[in-house]
Amino acid sequence: MLFIVLIMIFIFAVIFALQYKLTLNKEGKVDLGKILESTVLWSLISYIVIGIIIFGVSLITTIEH
Repeated sequence: MLFIVLIMIFIFAVIFALQYKLTLNKEGKVDLGKILESTVLWSLISYIVIGIIIFGVSLITTIEH
């Protein structure tokens, strides 16, 4: 369980870092609210996709046995 939480935190941190780096303008100012909003959205999407993949794999392996 802790492993799953650590993976979710890692995914969130990576997405946040990428969003921060991409929105950094020449003056060095960023809108943290906008970054957090899009990071939460993309994190939820990635968690759902990963969950669907894991569910599909576990379903396939149970059907085969």
